[in-house]
Amino acid sequence: MPLTVGRFYRELAKLGGFLGRKHDGDPGWITIWCGWDKLQLMMRGADAAADLGPEPLSSG
Repeated sequence: MPLTVGRFYRELAKLGGFLGRKHDGDPGWITIWCGWDKLQLMMRGADAAADLGPEPLSSG
């Protein structure tokens, strides 16, 4: 299933704490911003982990 703009928007809102229940309505800008901030933090962590490289296996 391709990622549409609308789906990305909702998934980003979920990272920001949006529950997405039937009667919740649309997420607000603060929730979207919190999700964006969390996504950026995860991406920075993934970049930092990739820079460390694979950990060597110990023999023994």
